[in-house]
Amino acid sequence: MVASIIIPIYRRTNWIIKCIESLQKQDYKGEFEIIVADDGSPNELEVKASLEKFAGMDYASIKYIRNKHAGPAATRNYGVKHSKGKLLCFIDDDSIPEKTWLSEMANSFNKGKNTAIVSGLILSYDRVNKLPLLLEKAAYSGKHWATCNICYRRDVFEALGGFDETFPESSWEDNDLGIRARWAGYAHVYNKQAIVYHNHEESIDEYKKKCLLNGRGAAVFSRKYIFKKPLWGIGTPFVMSRRLIYGLYPSVWLRKTDSVAYLRFLWSYFSLQGFLKNFFRKRLGKD
Repeated sequence: MVASIIIPIYRRTNWIIKCIESLQKQDYKGEFEIIVADDGSPNELEVKASLEKFAGMDYASIKYIRNKHAGPAATRNYGVKHSKGKLLCFIDDDSIPEKTWLSEMANSFNKGKNTAIVSGLILSYDRVNKLPLLLEKAAYSGKHWATCNICYRRDVFEALGGFDETFPESSWEDNDLGIRARWAGYAHVYNKQAIVYHNHEESIDEYKKKCLLNGRGAAVFSRKYIFKKPLWGIGTPFVMSRRLIYGLYPSVWLRKTDSVAYLRFLWSYFSLQGFLKNFFRKRLGKD
């Protein structure tokens, strides 16, 4: 079965070479293509230059396409339009897959004819420093819809209408598509052997920005469904802030960044902050 691997990119080029090199080492026996979809990067020449080393290599085909700057949801959809695979695999430009990643994804579809979506395990690329490893447990475990490690059957993706392009940032557009798939009754398989190493945040300041970004995306999601599906629209900020309770425990504050509970508290606290600042805005602010 032909697989298309779609990588959105905007500005940054420091990871894309490592990402593509790891994709070219996949042990997948079928045909696959790599599509680098540029979200209108202002440093277009730099992005193209970073891909030049792969020109003419006898591996999976690599296609570079460029769209106007419209956000990651629109860019992934644009990548799908230029793809040919029956399996649509999404990975981020700062993520490195295991050699067996693509074969694990494809094999999961083969196990059940009704399988529509497969996602895998997200681990920290940095296996040494404490914070990224703690975030692996605190923030990235259980992310079964994350677009750094997920694959949709093409017919299912198209039936769902792809990613909702009204999500302007890399936040909650993946949850939105996954939840719509669940509502439509599509079968989702989580394969923890399909492993991707992601560039987790390396400082609390970076993590705070990630949390605020999550809150802004949740605000878009909540506004979208506040009247269509009120329980989801109203319930989203409450579910998102459920770990504020960790802030009541003195042990959490004593250990702080050494504590998974503290990092989960920060996730809820700053995500809720990002949500409340942006729920009533038509255009998202950069907190």
